[in-house]
Amino acid sequence: MAEITNEMILQAIKELAEQLKNHSEETNNRFEQIDQRFEQIDRRFEQIDQRFEQIDRRFEQIDQRFEQTDQQFEQTKQQLVEINERLDQVEQKIEEMGKQLTDVANGQKILVEELFENKKEIKRVKNILNIY
Repeated sequence: MAEITNEMILQAIKELAEQLKNHSEETNNRFEQIDQRFEQIDRRFEQIDQRFEQIDRRFEQIDQRFEQTDQQFEQTKQQLVEINERLDQVEQKIEEMGKQLTDVANGQKILVEELFENKKEIKRVKNILNIY
């Protein structure tokens, strides 16, 4: 009976060893699957990191464009200020010229009136002298 028990124990040990071997292989397979999954996840994270780098570069390009556009707006604004100043100067010159033209017109009017008066006076003097 001791032999049967020893055989039974030995058989049980063999079965347990086989189960442990199977379980060990299963565990190794699961770890390999987990490792593969982690490798896939790592590759995905690398792709995501690359995408973020691309997005960052695009944002930097967009920021540069905004800065350029902002500089152009500032330049345009400064040019408009300068043009407005020039237009103000031109407007003042036109006003001065208008005043000068008014003065010239008034002077011409006075000269014409005096010329007319002088002609009347000359005619009157001629009439008096009968020199016509």
